[in-house]
Amino acid sequence: MTGGHIFVECLKAQGVEVIFGLPGNHLDTVYEALYYNQDSIRHYVTRHEGGTAFMADGYARATGDVGVCMTVPGPGSNNASIGICEAYTACSPVLWITGQNPSSLAHKDPRKSFHGLDQRAAFASMTKHIEIVHRVEQIPDAVNRAFSALRSGRPGPVLIELATDALQAEAELPIPPRNNGIRTAASDADIAAAMELICTAERPFILAGSGVSHSRATEELLEFARNLNAPIAMTSMGKGSVPEDSPYSIGIFRDSVAQSAMAASDLVIAIGTRFTYRDTGNWTLKIDTPLLHIEADVDEIHKEYPATLGIGADAKLVLQQLNIALHGEKRTDGWREGVRQLRSRFTAIEPPQILREMRDVLPRDAILSVDVNVTGYGALPHFPVYSPGSFIFSGISVAMGIGLTGAIGAQVAYPDRKVVALSGDGGFLMTSPDLATAVMYELPIVTLVMNDNQYTSIERGQLRRFGKRIGVELVNPDFVQFAESFGAIGLRVEEPGDFRPGLEKALALDKPVVVEVMK
Repeated sequence: MTGGHIFVECLKAQGVEVIFGLPGNHLDTVYEALYYNQDSIRHYVTRHEGGTAFMADGYARATGDVGVCMTVPGPGSNNASIGICEAYTACSPVLWITGQNPSSLAHKDPRKSFHGLDQRAAFASMTKHIEIVHRVEQIPDAVNRAFSALRSGRPGPVLIELATDALQAEAELPIPPRNNGIRTAASDADIAAAMELICTAERPFILAGSGVSHSRATEELLEFARNLNAPIAMTSMGKGSVPEDSPYSIGIFRDSVAQSAMAASDLVIAIGTRFTYRDTGNWTLKIDTPLLHIEADVDEIHKEYPATLGIGADAKLVLQQLNIALHGEKRTDGWREGVRQLRSRFTAIEPPQILREMRDVLPRDAILSVDVNVTGYGALPHFPVYSPGSFIFSGISVAMGIGLTGAIGAQVAYPDRKVVALSGDGGFLMTSPDLATAVMYELPIVTLVMNDNQYTSIERGQLRRFGKRIGVELVNPDFVQFAESFGAIGLRVEEPGDFRPGLEKALALDKPVVVEVMK
């Protein structure tokens, strides 16, 4: 087999079923192998490499498993880097495959080479792990190590660079079996120390981060909360970790209800969180009570806040261990009716009309992909979701353009679920060419474009800063005609009272639809 065929066989062994890619000559041998393996791996051609990476990220977040994107080197990989940077800050398990010139040219100045770029130097800061393949016999181990990195600890994007001569060479090599990574449990000593903190506390407060979603530990976390009668707040990236209609859910951390719960607690149990800027108010948050920090990335423990006890292990496994240890354990419940009262305060908060109507209309298992826009910001606290991977947004790098493309990745992962993208006019136009991808593959995504002909969130910052506005006004296309030119359906909502019936109509069409919502 050629190296390209060996590489595809390695991907199949790792369970890869979908690749989002934009072909090029460097990867022709891989595409030849994909042609003969279309029954095993589906390839989705995209219109821009940035969208390609966003799609892989959306797929990864929706499924909890590896999303795969593929680009040519140089301009292709540079274009993809915006989506890879987003996956890096969101800790998404994205495998990024890219080509490279023949290994005989590796010593040459990349500024003088075809598609030249030193990709290790360029992308080391936004990837968890990099594999550089110069020879065909390196391919199986490189893929194996890549998936070990993708599925071990806290996830992040991994880059595999493949030289053209390695892909074209022929060899007979063993294909490694699926690598599920390494998931670490807590030591007996750590569990004993954690139990001492937990059993001493009367009012523990649980902060659930993205690590709970990554390990799909929802049921274990709910059992843990029941055992402690403890409220659960979710970080911005942890949204979806538990159903927001659970009697223990009190919404997103940093909201007033969660803040009052933490202030009343005598133990903070942070599970799978990194204490990012958004959740801590640029790290102005004070944690004055004992802190039990459970996090798969050992380096995150004590990094932002000193922990009374830090456990560097997988959230799902540690919660299983703690639930076993708590079985039959007698402890003082200081919350009593306090959790119910916190829950009542949380549910009494009135969401904006559009978000309330979206939640009323969409099925419980719908997936919402939120772009960077004012309405989208409100969705974080005010649009409840009920399962991991059902709320996709750029909470840290704040990358515009993820709405449509993240939705494409999620819809490919779950063709039978309703998927909606919530975008502003600016963010939508950044990746709107991939509306053609949704049309080409008949993906029934509904994209809501909130159109006010400006970068509204930027304008607000300018007005606060110096009372004037510059560079924020936009000239937009007619979004209905724009959608129709791609072969999608275009609808327009001009009055608030027309939003709900407009969304219901769009969902019922079961086709790619763009709904322009006039602001």
